[in-house]
Amino acid sequence: MKRETAKRVLALLICVLMTASMLPTVAMAEEVMDDTIDNSTETYTTYENEDDSDVAVLDDEDDSGSSGGIPIKDETPNTDIKIIPSDANALVLMDVGAQFPKGVPGQVVKIVLPLAVNKEYLPSEKYMLRNINIYPDIPSDSSVSNWPFELIYTSDLQRLKDMSYNSTAEVWYEFRISEFASQGRYAVPFKVNATVWREDAVNGTSITEDVTFKITAYVTVTDNGDMSGVTTSFGSLQVAGTNVDGSYTVPTGTPNQTISMRIPVINVGGTLTGVTVTPVVSTSLDEFPFVVTSSNYSQYFSYWGSGEIKYLDYTFTVSPFATSGNKSINFKATYFENSAPAEGTFSTQITIIDGYDASAMAVMVKEYKLYVDDTEVSGLMAGEETELRLTVINNSKVDTAKKVIGSLVFTNAPGLTLAMGGTDTAYADTIKPGGTATLKYKIMAKQDAEVGPAMLGINLTYETTEAVAGKAAQNIMLPISQQMDILAGTPEVYGTPSKDKEATISVPLTNMGRAKAMNIRVMATDGMTSPTPCYVGDLLAGGSTSADVTVSFSKIGAFVGKLILQYEDANGETYSQDISVPLAVAESSADADANSVNTQKSGTGSRWWLWLIVILLVLFIIAVIIYVIIRYPEYDPSSTYVSSINGLAAFDTSGMDGWMYTDSADGWSTSCNIPMVGGADYVLTEGARITWFYTTNYGIYWG
Repeated sequence: MKRETAKRVLALLICVLMTASMLPTVAMAEEVMDDTIDNSTETYTTYENEDDSDVAVLDDEDDSGSSGGIPIKDETPNTDIKIIPSDANALVLMDVGAQFPKGVPGQVVKIVLPLAVNKEYLPSEKYMLRNINIYPDIPSDSSVSNWPFELIYTSDLQRLKDMSYNSTAEVWYEFRISEFASQGRYAVPFKVNATVWREDAVNGTSITEDVTFKITAYVTVTDNGDMSGVTTSFGSLQVAGTNVDGSYTVPTGTPNQTISMRIPVINVGGTLTGVTVTPVVSTSLDEFPFVVTSSNYSQYFSYWGSGEIKYLDYTFTVSPFATSGNKSINFKATYFENSAPAEGTFSTQITIIDGYDASAMAVMVKEYKLYVDDTEVSGLMAGEETELRLTVINNSKVDTAKKVIGSLVFTNAPGLTLAMGGTDTAYADTIKPGGTATLKYKIMAKQDAEVGPAMLGINLTYETTEAVAGKAAQNIMLPISQQMDILAGTPEVYGTPSKDKEATISVPLTNMGRAKAMNIRVMATDGMTSPTPCYVGDLLAGGSTSADVTVSFSKIGAFVGKLILQYEDANGETYSQDISVPLAVAESSADADANSVNTQKSGTGSRWWLWLIVILLVLFIIAVIIYVIIRYPEYDPSSTYVSSINGLAAFDTSGMDGWMYTDSADGWSTSCNIPMVGGADYVLTEGARITWFYTTNYGIYWG
């Protein structure tokens, strides 16, 4: 036992000695690792904000002579490490109160860039920005929407000296705004290439990194260039206002007079080139009241600046047929505005006095008629071709109407249309003074046209012998009808028809037509009479109803009576149809009673039991009278009574009327209790109910 314990103690002492001998080696290894980690961190620090895949890692420090006596060799840098670049630019624009330039196309503008080192990017004096190159970043797209300038110099590259912490610099560029540029604000980007230099104080070396970034300035173009293609939407040429050109007098003229017009016109748009201005010549004397003496009234201007006023001079002869009044003369202009083709219109006025009296004769529709197969009809039936004949009259007493054209207008008549092979225009060559002409058209009402009047428009145009145009517009009303068809079912007679009694006959009605039947009524005839027609009213297309006719009979026996069914359409046209009613009418009840009496006279003795019934009935009536007298004693007017309630007084209707009362819980009834004391003497008990009523004969009560 003691031997085993000694062995264990000896082994423990050997382990302690071995551990103590390894402590210097561990300390030396920790020092070497600290140096290696410090060198690696210093080597891979970067300030590049662009792609750093091409940046070389420089470290020339030799650590072979490190203290500690153990030789150390630098490991190859790990090129798989991804350096995350900063999003900051090395140079920024300073806020020194400078403003971005403004200019118009063709003007040279100067862009000044006040630059300062970004302290976030170069945080100390150990950093420096070298090889600084700045140049405008002209887009590859040549559109003026991206680059509104014309380059002045062959190269716009500018180089700056080295810049370090707190350094500033100023560069400027000149650009000419292009004539193709339009009004607006444009961004002008500049690209900067530079090298960031950093001193490595630990290793006594320097680290360089190439950076590229952009700086953006802005330029405002305040006008559209002559080649911008921007045009004025409402027209560039307008008659100059009096505030621009002073007063402008509207010329006046009389028929056959030669007048001169001088019109001031201003360009309110952009620069115009190739301008052609022409008066609009019209066949209407209200639009161009002059005699046309030239095939071309155009005036040409090669250049017309924005805001410039030019004058148009014209000489015209007023037409002998020009009417009095103010006339508007229109002009049309074609041009290139800012090198884009465009056109516009403007107008001026002239006053014609003592003009031609152009009151042409009044040609108008006098009357019209409708024909179907050369037979005159009163209206249009749906789906039926109809000929419309218009009678047109010339109301003038001296002038002849020529080239008379009548046109139909269906705008307000959706139910009307032209028949197959028809046309909406008719022509009459001449109509003498006071004469007439007939214009014919083929029209029809549509199958689904609404019943009623339809308004058809008619436009008339014509000329006088002096070529003065006239026109007229009229409307005519054409009635439209649909086929009417009411189906009458089998009549049904209620009760046994008798000569002296009224009976009811019911007739089912169904509207089989396409239009509403109006004012339906049924009358009785041929052995039947009715005090008044049975009025049914209106019945829509496809609807059903019944007519219940109360009739009396003037015939007896078997015969066929007749009911007359009448109705109207929306135009007021009346339709009628007959309804047959088979009847078997008995004789009158008075004749039947007379025959019965004669029969009873011969058999009176054999009906003794009838007399017995009569006697018993008389006895019963007497008993009832006695009971009433005992139950309701005679009213004494001298006793206390209620004289009146709400203006209804005793003895107002007869000598046996007045107010009474009952104490029945259910109030008044023909069997209620009537107290035998006056109202003043009646003793009320708790919960009692008194009801007053008015009587006229002690038993016939009402209240």
